[in-house]
Amino acid sequence: MFVLVAGNILQQVIGAVAAGRVNPWQALQLVGLLFPTVIPYALPMGVLTGILMTFGRMGAEGEITAMKSAGLSLWRVALPVWLALGLILPLCLWLNLDAGPTSEARFQEIVVGSATRNPAAVIVPGKLNQQFKGLLIKAGDRDGDVLKDFWLWQVDAQGSVYESLYASEARLIATFDSKGAPILRVTLKEPRVTRHDWVPRPDAKSAAHSLAMGTVLEFPREDPSKVAFVKRLRMMTAGDLWQAMETGWQVTPNATEAERAKERTVLKTQLMFRVATAVSVLSLALLAVPLAVSVGRSEVNVNAALALAVSLGYYVLTSAASWVKTPSFHPEVLVLLPNLVLIGLAVVLMRRAVRY
Repeated sequence: MFVLVAGNILQQVIGAVAAGRVNPWQALQLVGLLFPTVIPYALPMGVLTGILMTFGRMGAEGEITAMKSAGLSLWRVALPVWLALGLILPLCLWLNLDAGPTSEARFQEIVVGSATRNPAAVIVPGKLNQQFKGLLIKAGDRDGDVLKDFWLWQVDAQGSVYESLYASEARLIATFDSKGAPILRVTLKEPRVTRHDWVPRPDAKSAAHSLAMGTVLEFPREDPSKVAFVKRLRMMTAGDLWQAMETGWQVTPNATEAERAKERTVLKTQLMFRVATAVSVLSLALLAVPLAVSVGRSEVNVNAALALAVSLGYYVLTSAASWVKTPSFHPEVLVLLPNLVLIGLAVVLMRRAVRY
């Protein structure tokens, strides 16, 4: 779990802080929001590895044999572990169906919201930014909220550039004009503008000149109340998924019944995939006990490799089932099959381990 959380922190949070997209307080919030997102995926493998190491060592050192000699069956030895995991199963369901998606959605809200309040934060030096409608922006470097070697291109509805502007330094401020309309105010230092004439005639040319006065330009921007992150499927809670099944998600009002059925299948599959992931904590634990006793190895690396192989096989099967999009194949049921396979294997191996 630490590896997963650390990887997300390095990739997302530290990158956002380094780029100036978020402040330190927001960075702490983002770190906290990562845990509910990562735990549902890390917990099953953590439980599997822990049980394999514990029961594997007990089997290798003869403790399981000693317990059997004392009249304790393997079922009785393993029962407390299974009951404990059964008690935390509701917590796993809550993390997968509500807390995880909500945290990921909130994570994106903070990132997008900070970018809306501080437009310069979304400008990555050396990369072309197309976030602002009708504008292309690029900066060579950034020092706080000051953009250096600043380029701005205005484009028409067809995407053709009709005016370009260069300045040694620029500051971007998201604000409102006197009428309350949202605008992007650009304060420039040593600006130079080039207006392009793309009308196809013999004397067509570009006109370039320095701005003699008025180094502050204003451009219309989208209403910040309407600017929001795209809530993807993985950010939807169980309630959101149920509502989307009833009212529609991405289909158009005039969509055919086949298109609506296909979308409902995708939503159902996503819901059942999360249920399957939560239940995998218990199903993997059921398999881990007899598997550890059968292998009977105390080495950490052996048990870790075994846990990795089992969990990887499980997630490959579950993911493959979720890739099915045809409603007639019922992928929402297929994603549950790997758990049933694990439980079946657990029963078979457990009966063998009890006999020998």
